[in-house]
Amino acid sequence: MVDLVKKYVENRIQLVKLNFIGAIANVSAGLVSSFLLLIMGTLILLMFSISMAFWLATFFESEVIGFALMGLVYLILLVFYVVFAKNKTELQIKNKIVEAALADDDDFTETSDHE
Repeated sequence: MVDLVKKYVENRIQLVKLNFIGAIANVSAGLVSSFLLLIMGTLILLMFSISMAFWLATFFESEVIGFALMGLVYLILLVFYVVFAKNKTELQIKNKIVEAALADDDDFTETSDHE
């Protein structure tokens, strides 16, 4: 009887370890993927921003004004983000991380309910 309890406890510990590893893998994969998308998106935005600044410079005949206007556009976007969207975005990010961490738990719960 004691051997069975020991074996059960060992199996439960192993299961918790595997679930933890799965949760870390899910979160890590999501973070790496999001980071790569962020880097690519930033580079694309940078190229378009530089192009737009030079294009605006042709209208105002001053590169300084063209780049300053692009800076102003980003400043306005930053203010709108901070005022209107920051809290909602943070909440969505937290929810995605929790979902990724608990994805393996849901799979385990669903399979054990059917047995």
